[in-house]
Order: sequence, then C-alpha cells, then structure tokens
Amino acid sequence: MVIILPFIIGVLWLVINVQFLRRMTIQSHSNPSISVLIPLRDEATNVQCLMKNLHNIDYEQAEFLFYDDQSTDGTAALLQENQSLDTRFRLLYGDALPSDWHGKPHACQRLAEQAKGDILVWIDADVTLHPKALLATATMFERPIDALSGFPRFDMRNWLEKLLTPLLHFFVHAHLPIYLANCQCMPAATAASGAFIAVRRDAYFEIGGHTAVKDEVVEDVALFRMLKKSGKRAMLYNITDFVSCAMYATVRDTWHGFQKNCFRGIQHSYVLGCLLILFYSIYFVMPGVLFIIGLSTQHLLYTWPFICITAMRLVSDYVAKQLSIFSLLMPVSACAYCVLLGTTMVQTARKKSMYWKGRKL
Repeated sequence: MVIILPFIIGVLWLVINVQFLRRMTIQSHSNPSISVLIPLRDEATNVQCLMKNLHNIDYEQAEFLFYDDQSTDGTAALLQENQSLDTRFRLLYGDALPSDWHGKPHACQRLAEQAKGDILVWIDADVTLHPKALLATATMFERPIDALSGFPRFDMRNWLEKLLTPLLHFFVHAHLPIYLANCQCMPAATAASGAFIAVRRDAYFEIGGHTAVKDEVVEDVALFRMLKKSGKRAMLYNITDFVSCAMYATVRDTWHGFQKNCFRGIQHSYVLGCLLILFYSIYFVMPGVLFIIGLSTQHLLYTWPFICITAMRLVSDYVAKQLSIFSLLMPVSACAYCVLLGTTMVQTARKKSMYWKGRKL
C-alpha cells in the first residue's frame, strides 16, 4: 500500500489542480479592438489555410497582420495572392534580423509596433481559430487581467507527435500549481504557449514588449514572466474549445521541434534535467514494467501504479480534448520524453548547434 500511495496522491492532485483551469467562454463584452499578429517564416504549406480560416473569424473590430520574416519558400507570394480575401488583412515584410535578437521575438515586436488594437493576439501559422475565438477573447478581457494564454487542442499527424504532444497539457495539469499561476504574480509559476497569446496593448508596451525577451528561444514563457514581474496579471486558460494547432507533419519535425524547447524550458539546468529524467523514469515509466510483471505473476497490486498514472493521463487528455488510444501509453510517452531530454542535454553539453527554419538557435 505504501508503494501505491504516491500514485493515488498524484491522481488526486491532478484532478483538483485542473479545477482551477478555467475555460474560455463567450459572454457580453465591450467590443475592444483586437489585432491578430502572425509571424511567418517559411510557412508556404500553412499560409492559404491560415488566411481562409482567419477570413471566417466573426469579429468586426479585428485586424490581421501577417509578417513575412524573410521566407525562402514562396510564403510572401502566397500572402499577396490571398490578401484580397479580407479587407482586414495587412501584410508586413521583414528586414535583416539584428544580431542580438532571435527571429520570433523580433517578428512579434515588429508586428506589435504596427498594430492598432487594444488587445494584441499572437498566433502561429499552424493554428486554426474557431470563428468565435475573438469573441471569447474579448469576453475574457472584461475581467481584471492583462494577458492570457493557453495550450490549444492539437491535431497530431504522426506517432511521435501522438506520444509527446499531449505531454504539453500534462505538464501543466500535473506539475504547474494552476491556482498560484492564475491568482498570484509568481514568475516561477508560469506557463504560456506561443500558439495563442493575448496581451493588453498598454501592458505590453509598459514592459518593453518583446524587446525585454529578445534573446529568448522560449519567448512565450519569458514574456509572461516579465509581465508578472511587473505586477501584471497573466492568466492561463483552457482554450481548446476555440484554438487548435497542427504543429508537425513528420517524425523528424516533431523531434527537432521538441528539442528546440525541452531543455531551454528548464533554463538549461542539468541538475533539474537529470532529476526530471529520474522522476519520470520511476514514476511514469516503471509502472509499465510493474504492470507487465503483475499480470504475468498474478500480483495484481503491481498493476495499481500503472492504473493510477493512466487515470492521470486520461483526465489530462479529456480536459485537453486529446483522448485517444495513446492516452493508455503513458509509460511509452514518458520514456520518449526522457530520451528526448537526455539527448538534448548531451548535445548541448557537446556544444552542438541547433537550427530552426534555417536559423541557429
């Protein structure tokens, strides 16, 4: 029973924790102007679907700004071809990237400088917004908040993505004290997703905008931490009813995409990285081994840790609208995460450079 207790506590903690993650809803609001800002670099495969999706957004007080960040794959031409779809569309073209900036923060800053909205909303090119998404966003800003973000519902297209991507929600549901994240200005208790970030215009420029996080690869979390350090209220919401995202098409893209952020997300801490690998190996991988042993030897007590972590994963995936057969494979997902993090730590220690869309990180 002593062995099972930590796993029972884990289930109870997750179930209680997700109660503090509010869903975005639509109610009456003051109709603020909203600027939707989309940085684009080599997004030719996504541009047409993106622009057709945004054309269907039901919000009159909106503008959509597209920033072509020196793409080399025809993104600019596709933007021009589809600009006539909607009078709310505006195109911007990037110049040379300053040496002390990373690409995405620079693009986000340039977009914000040209935006006119009271609320600034950044989305990625692989995001799909529900037609009422901006109505829900406007509703949320009727509350005393300065910023909001959330993790979208993921449309997963390969087996590695189906193993790893639901963990983005799971990390929040299982590890982030959501009450502290949303009710206190605690920078340590912060999560955000660059797929969807909304900030009041005045709060954004008060902290210096993305200039304050210009050298950050994980700029979304860094921006939210800066807002909290300045006493702003930056909230995490469940946005899965209104925002979806199809991040990676191939296994290779999935691996490199997660490598880009997994170690940087823990501030390149080798100590924390090793502790996470140890914890996930014991708490989430080992129950799979015990489950097989328990079934083969008829010691059913050994199966309970697996049942508990599977319950945790099922609750998390249900809240995130990600339930699938892969929800039953938490030990395999945890093993994949441990391999990913360990490999990234080794490559970083060996000073092996990483690249994303042709730029060195």
